[in-house]
Amino acid sequence: MSTVTFDVVRASTKYVVDENGDLSQVAANTPAFEYNADGTYKGMLVEEERENGIRNSEAGGSTNGVIGSGGALPTNWGTAGLNGIAVEIIGTGTEKGVEYVDIKFSGTATSTGQFSLRFDSISQITAAQNEFWSSSVFMKYTDQTDNPESVSLGIQQFDSTPTFLAVDSQTITLTNTLTRYKYENVEIDNASTASIINTVFFGITNTETYNFTVRFGLPQLEEGAHASSVIKTSGTSVTRNKDDISNTSASTYIGTAGTIYAEVQIDNILNENQWIIYARSTTAPAENYIHMFLSSSGNFGYRLAASNVVQGTHDETATTGNHKLAIVYTTGDIRYYLDGVQVGTDANAFTFAQTLSEIYIGKTPFSSTDHFNNWIRAFAFYKRALTDSEAIALTS
Repeated sequence: MSTVTFDVVRASTKYVVDENGDLSQVAANTPAFEYNADGTYKGMLVEEERENGIRNSEAGGSTNGVIGSGGALPTNWGTAGLNGIAVEIIGTGTEKGVEYVDIKFSGTATSTGQFSLRFDSISQITAAQNEFWSSSVFMKYTDQTDNPESVSLGIQQFDSTPTFLAVDSQTITLTNTLTRYKYENVEIDNASTASIINTVFFGITNTETYNFTVRFGLPQLEEGAHASSVIKTSGTSVTRNKDDISNTSASTYIGTAGTIYAEVQIDNILNENQWIIYARSTTAPAENYIHMFLSSSGNFGYRLAASNVVQGTHDETATTGNHKLAIVYTTGDIRYYLDGVQVGTDANAFTFAQTLSEIYIGKTPFSSTDHFNNWIRAFAFYKRALTDSEAIALTS
């Protein structure tokens, strides 16, 4: 059996959860294998390029003490609407690979409503109408003597003045376990929006007394329909490059008949095509290709073309979780499988004019914005068309 290698290109480092449940750095040009918090394998995370607009996600620059009496928030962070609530920096550190700052909120509320903590200045991160953004931050309680009435994670919109325009928010439930909370797929819906910021809101009631401490770590605000892997910053916004994984000399092990298999972990079903495997020949115009993807309509998509003419196609409703997919193909026989079930078939008398010479994992060669943005647990290529019973067993 010959060894098959794939080129992995990503110019920047990346952070994923390792087998110990810690946030760990993956070197540039190295595949990012991630695990669940309990240590079970999740898969290889293949993502598009993203920028964290928060300039100081590592919370540097803070000083212990009460704000206004010697204490200082992390650089660029700020508060609003405190209404009788004092803010105190308790300390900083690292937990499970997450740099954090502990902030105590205490006092008697002088008004009913919400006070807030933001992670950058309100005019720093530019945004425009019809864009989609996602916010995330690690948080937990370290003291719950007198909790707030509610906690929510939001994205505020400002015009060019900057004057507040609107806020979208989502209520969250804080615990004493450090958790990455996310508020995703937020559409900027105001034509006057010039900048945005992600904010944590705490609900309070007039005359009630509060005393609680929250650990905050690695806030992130990024343009995109979901929160991507952690991008650490310590003075300026940072861009994490896309993952490009490919083999462009694959003709020796993927031929004119065969089987393509993938096992995936789906957390994000987005409003865009997300490619799992894209295999093709490069001889134009008689191009052959086989595709597996998540479609923008939320389906698993299968496509096969010979001489640039589609011979077989099938869509199957996608759900989050772990799934196994296969395409079996030979002249006059194309079959599609999902989780141990044959979900489709085509019977066209096609013949590949060329073998498939290029394979792309979690992307296509044509775009930087159609990455899988999920986890690929395994993939395989067989140089023969598996039988129905073999394909069912493979995908079960």
